[in-house]
Amino acid sequence: MKKMLCTLALLSAFGTSFAQRFILEGKASPGVKTVYYKNLQGSGVDSLKVDANGKFSLSGTADNKPFILLTEKSGFDNAIAAVLNGDVRVDLPTNTVSGTTENHLLNEVQSKITPLVPQILGYTRELMTLKQAGKTETPEFNKLYEQYLQDLGKISSTVKQSVKAHPEAMYNAALVYQYLGVMEESDIKELIASKPACFQTDLLKPIMEQLGKEVELEALRAPGKDFTDFKMATPTGAMKSLSSFVKNNKLTLVDFWASWCGPCRKEMPHVKKLYEDFHSKGLEIVGVSFDESKEAWTGAIASMGLKWPHLSDLKGWQCEAGQIYGIRSIPATLLIDKQGKIVAFGLRGAELEAKVAELLK
Repeated sequence: MKKMLCTLALLSAFGTSFAQRFILEGKASPGVKTVYYKNLQGSGVDSLKVDANGKFSLSGTADNKPFILLTEKSGFDNAIAAVLNGDVRVDLPTNTVSGTTENHLLNEVQSKITPLVPQILGYTRELMTLKQAGKTETPEFNKLYEQYLQDLGKISSTVKQSVKAHPEAMYNAALVYQYLGVMEESDIKELIASKPACFQTDLLKPIMEQLGKEVELEALRAPGKDFTDFKMATPTGAMKSLSSFVKNNKLTLVDFWASWCGPCRKEMPHVKKLYEDFHSKGLEIVGVSFDESKEAWTGAIASMGLKWPHLSDLKGWQCEAGQIYGIRSIPATLLIDKQGKIVAFGLRGAELEAKVAELLK
């Protein structure tokens, strides 16, 4: 309770400071005539004129939207964040922000992350080139991809450490917002559970709400829960419910996939082997497709020789079953026993085979 009251006090003080005016003064690189900036809570890009001495400035009222990105390049490839909470200083040649405690702390973190960004962009370009050349299975691709993942991991770790080291600070909201895509969902939930002040900002509240919805969806597919039924069409057009398969088999594997999904196709040989090894022992597989084209869906079933039942409403990512179980990526799997209880979600490959073998021994 004491910690919560302290956080609320900080939020109140922070909110008050953002109602006041700010003055941002900056320095650009020699020859740069225009500096670009955008608010993290807005969609537009604005610009500032750079004077003959390489100086630029911005002033106004933050109005609870204090987090901005600034850059000398309109593409925002190498932008740095700043917090508009008083007298702020920005030096773009050295990627430095200062002037307030929040910006000094933000600067410490950005000094660790900024050097990694050009490396990651370079890896991305090289990986795309190799992919276009059909070299995704080569040692060169695998090595680059591993380096790419390592640098993303460094960024994620740096952001996590910053939030944990300064749970009272608001600048972390800008970091979490920018690098959310490289962080594991479990890490984000762990940070939220520690109740840092940054997640109470207007910038991150939508993320909090979305994760709250995800938690509700996870509860629907948690082991031990009764499965939620749905009814969709087979390739011949007949309507079939999931319950009709569950009640007639010892174990039902719902396999969420799509004909256009490369990882799904790569996983199919494992799923076929599972069917061959365990169908006679009481396993049924029900393929649920996220396709929109019936021809692509049925064509993939035929070309890959998928002998188990298939269902789809041809609504793509709006698939009813996908909405019910909160499927955000495919392939995904759901195991249901004869009593209609969910026994596992998200297993693939060897883990899935081991679980099925355990349940049907």
